[in-house]
Amino acid sequence: MIDLYRSDNVVVRQVPAQDVSRWVVTFDNYGLGPGFDRPGFGQDFLARSGVSAIHVLGRGDDWYQYPDMAQALAAVRGAVAGAERVMTYGSSMGAYAAIRFADAVGAHAALAISPQYSIDPRRAPFEIRWTADALRIDFQPEIEDRLACAIRPLIVYDSAGDDQRHVALITAEIAADLIGVGHIHHPATTFLLEAGMLAPLVMGLLAGPVDAAALTARARRARRDSVACLTLMAERQPPHRPRLALALARRAVEIQPDQPMALSGLAQQLTRAGDHEAALALHDRATRLSGRGISYLAPYSQALAAAGRLEDAEALAVEAVEQYPSAPHLHYWLATIRLRAGRTPDAIPALERAVALEPDNARYRRTLAEQQAPGGRFARRLFRWLKRRLA
Repeated sequence: MIDLYRSDNVVVRQVPAQDVSRWVVTFDNYGLGPGFDRPGFGQDFLARSGVSAIHVLGRGDDWYQYPDMAQALAAVRGAVAGAERVMTYGSSMGAYAAIRFADAVGAHAALAISPQYSIDPRRAPFEIRWTADALRIDFQPEIEDRLACAIRPLIVYDSAGDDQRHVALITAEIAADLIGVGHIHHPATTFLLEAGMLAPLVMGLLAGPVDAAALTARARRARRDSVACLTLMAERQPPHRPRLALALARRAVEIQPDQPMALSGLAQQLTRAGDHEAALALHDRATRLSGRGISYLAPYSQALAAAGRLEDAEALAVEAVEQYPSAPHLHYWLATIRLRAGRTPDAIPALERAVALEPDNARYRRTLAEQQAPGGRFARRLFRWLKRRLA
């Protein structure tokens, strides 16, 4: 393992195998935490598979918007020069990079799973999933310029979600091969793993062109027994279809009874149906099985609040904030719990933090202004007193 390039922004790490005629160049996905003390994306799998790899690691969730990216990519290109086949590979933020930087590293192929065209509000104004990051990132014009890609990247994505809007922007500028399947989640790596398609897809594309149409048909067949797909379809059901939502969520748990995603998905549907006791039991189990992951702490906290257990909901919200302090929505959620409990002074610091992280969010700003308004506390107390008297 050798660092080909290292700066305060980015590290390029080479992990060669016995066969150095083919290389996979990977880029990290979102949410891995700051710093470089971690394996690269797909590192263990590629090493076990005997595939030579170069892993590009950014210092954080910055979509690789670093002024020295050209130097880092030049180090990659120099290391793989003369190879029979070079493939870039990434998921979500890493898929953005796999397409954007394919030419720079001399790639012959690119596997981009659930990529973004951009998260810059000026270029993708519909994208709100990473608003706080987009507001702080200093987008580099030479990176965010119009797409140019000499190869046809293979893009796997959820054609029923926001990802299809990114793919539409990508394919308006470059040619690509698409595997678009509805309700397979973001990122689609979870679905591909569950369907047993991820490893064959990586190894197949590394070997040469693949049949995107055949793979799309296979993915569509796999949806019927996919926990990722069933839970997302349940979540996307409109309010007037509660029975279908519950049936889909129950089917996911039948397929994988100990899968945290399935348990959490069913728990959320039970909360919507008003069965708080059953929902909380499932949330507790999902949270424990996941190792108290952020994806399970937040919905568990919401379910506790819905059941009226505000103290327990706050404890989990605090744990979530401590685990992921850069997420404005978690600070806002913590504030709303404290406001519901009548603890406005404790809620205001959390609101201030949410606004600081996402200053353009009108709801955050409005809520903070309402709580800080002169006379606001007295008015709220009067409202609660009148509500009790009239109940």
